[in-house]
Amino acid sequence: MQSSTIAGRIKLARKMAGLQTQASLLALIPGWKPSRLGNYEAGISTPGPDDIQLIADATGVSACWLTFGQGPIRPSERDLQAIRHQNLSHALDAGEVDPDQLDAVAKGLRISRKRLREHLDNPFLPISDVLARRLERLIEARAGWLDEQHVDRDPLFQSFPEPMRELMMIYSELPPTLRKVLLATARALRDAGIDESSSG
Repeated sequence: MQSSTIAGRIKLARKMAGLQTQASLLALIPGWKPSRLGNYEAGISTPGPDDIQLIADATGVSACWLTFGQGPIRPSERDLQAIRHQNLSHALDAGEVDPDQLDAVAKGLRISRKRLREHLDNPFLPISDVLARRLERLIEARAGWLDEQHVDRDPLFQSFPEPMRELMMIYSELPPTLRKVLLATARALRDAGIDESSSG
């Protein structure tokens, strides 16, 4: 599962919410046709902000994480296991480890191929600290890499201009109280710019 994409995060959010089928999520979002959610999960189309919020509310995840893969997965907590699962999936999908060589990966992690497949398919299956550190050594990442979100790898994030990406990164790393300060500052700057342009 490519949880480094919006489609992958929608699937992951659904599974973390205990909703094993698309129909079970659709039951929580009145008015949606099955094809709508199906297209989102298949990556055929990308949900807009309103639909992202509906999915986030129905699954109990952060709309920011669902969109960009950044910030706490759940609004009230940082779900370490979900982050580890996302990074494990991404590492095996995105080239750090060749997905055709799962046997070699499993051997490097000292687990069976079946167990590795279970970790990839089941976001609820805990990834231990020992396994996390083994994977980091295997892909030559620094210690702790698996425990962090990596928004810089998200294709949607990369489509934004550099200043906007930097601002989103700053926002996502701030605690909630300082996020409000940043938003208030941005609004004040916007309003000052509007006043200045209208008076000129």
